[in-house]
Parts: sequence; structure tokens; C-alpha cells
Amino acid sequence: MLLGLAVHAPLIFYEPTILREFGINEMPEAEEWIWILLIFITNWRMPLFFLLSGFFSVLIIQKRGVTKFLLDRTVRIGVTCLIFCLIYDYVDGRLDFTLGHLWFLFYLIIFVFVFSFIQKFQFVKKILQQTITSYKFLVLAILLIITVPLASVLNSGWNTYLLLTPPETFFELKLGNLVYYFSYFLMGSLLYSNQNLFTKLGQNKTLLSLTILSIVAFLFQLIESANPTAIHTLLIGINTLCWVFLFLGLATKLIKSRNMLLGWLVELSYPIYLLHLLPILIFSVELHKAGYSQINIFILSIIFGFGVSVSLYYLLIKFTPLNWLINGYKKSFFKFKFG
Repeated sequence: MLLGLAVHAPLIFYEPTILREFGINEMPEAEEWIWILLIFITNWRMPLFFLLSGFFSVLIIQKRGVTKFLLDRTVRIGVTCLIFCLIYDYVDGRLDFTLGHLWFLFYLIIFVFVFSFIQKFQFVKKILQQTITSYKFLVLAILLIITVPLASVLNSGWNTYLLLTPPETFFELKLGNLVYYFSYFLMGSLLYSNQNLFTKLGQNKTLLSLTILSIVAFLFQLIESANPTAIHTLLIGINTLCWVFLFLGLATKLIKSRNMLLGWLVELSYPIYLLHLLPILIFSVELHKAGYSQINIFILSIIFGFGVSVSLYYLLIKFTPLNWLINGYKKSFFKFKFG
């Protein structure tokens, strides 16, 4: 979630038409490092997000039941997505129901409803609770890799330039994207009953192998990106899967317990993502006008966006009813007191 700061800090360079909204007609080209950074982050960031979403969905359903899970997610994801999307719509002066950087919340609420529905079927519960053997794990890994070329076909018929581009409005449902991300959501839900796999991923030999595979796959993907083909989509799938499992293994190995800093960042991650885009855009545009280099704009915008978003969170959300949407009523500071 916090990597949204890094993805959007150079936004005016890889989406230069945004500068016209600020009265700037000069269209600077993004430096090569920006494209490499974006390819790297976007490969695994959302698949990992949806995998973790699937994992914690099972956790909450087992603790609180499907109905409370559905109600909680409808408010904290669905209503929040709608409200903040409308706010951003109002800011740009055009009410066209655009999703912008909140598109993944739209997908997630769809997955929440689908997942809640299939919980009614006993055979689905049995599948999610089965033990994943080494053979099954290999099959699942291959299936996740194949979802990338499948998504490409469903979306655009092998046009990898349009592969997995986010939807622009609430009315734009991309079947390939939904299949791809829901596959990782389901993988996460399977991992809940197989948490021993995290320990295996966190072993030194496994981490070393995943690191080598991830780097090699990423380099090959960069080489093939100049001439996208069906092979390129498979490389994306391999690269994504390797980095997702690598980060899960590293987290298992390095994060042994929750500390104050980690808890604070977890609390901030969602509101920062909701709030950061406009401050970063405005600040990066002003730095661009002042003649700062792209790398300096990138670094300074991340720092500024983080600071402003944290301040807005404590001023507007943390101690107000808005926190009911972000963190839920039970975790909010502001509550009604009944006699």
C-alpha cells in the first residue's frame, strides 16, 4: 500500500498529459530508471496485495462469520472506494465515475462478494482447507503463471501493451484482470490452511533460490519488453510469482513479532494510499516548474506525500467518524457513549 507513494511520485513523467491540467504544455519524457522501477513494482505489488487479502478474508470469516465479514468489507472497502472516487471526480471538475488510483478497491469489493457467496458451498470450504502437497503447490504455481497470458487473451487478444492495464471507470470490467487477480486472491485463501508453507519459504536455501530466480526472470522480462510476445507474458507470470513468494518468505523470516513502528505503518498504509495522490501531484508539478531533476522530484515527492498524508490522517480521519470507514468502528477513537 505504501509503495503507492513510489509509483505516483514520478506520475507526471510517465503520464505527462497530467501536466496540461496544471497549465504546462511541455511533455517531458520519463527517464529509463522510472520505467524499470515501475515494471518492477507493478509486477508483484497488486498480486501480493490480493493474495494477502484472500488470506485475511479466511481469517476474518473463521473468526467472525461470513455476514460480519461482508458487512465490514462493504463499509471499509466499498463505501470508502465510492466516497473517495467521487471526491477525486469532483476535484478534476468532471463527474465521470473514474476510479483513478483506487481501481484495486473496486476489484477487491467484487472479490469479497464472490468469495462470500461461494462460502455457501461445502465443497468450496473443503478445497480451501485441503493440505497443499509439493505436487499441488507446483501445479498451483504453473496455473498462476498461465493466468498472465490468459488475461492477455481475455483483455486484448495477445496485445501485451494493454496487458492488465487498470480499469478507468466503475463501468469498465476487464475479464482478464479479474481472472488474474482473483487467482492470487484464491491462492491466499488456500495458504491460510497451509501456513507451514510460509516457514518453508522463509528457509535460507529457498530464499536464495527465489532471489536468483526473481532477478533472472526480471532481467529476461526487461529484455523481452522491447518486443512483447506470448513468451513475454509467461516471463511476467514467472517474475510475478517469484517475487511474491520471495517477499512472503522474507517477511516470515524477518518479521517475528509486531512492534510499534510496524503497527504504526500498518495503521497508516490504507489512509495514506487514499490521501496521497493530490499532494504528490501538486508538489511534483511545483518541483518540475522549479527545474528539479526527475530523481530529486521522485525522492522529495515521496517524503512530502508521506508527511502530508500522515498529517491529514490525524487531522481529518483518526479522531473523527471518517475513521469508521477506514479502520472500522471498533478500532476508532471516536465512539458514541451510551448511558
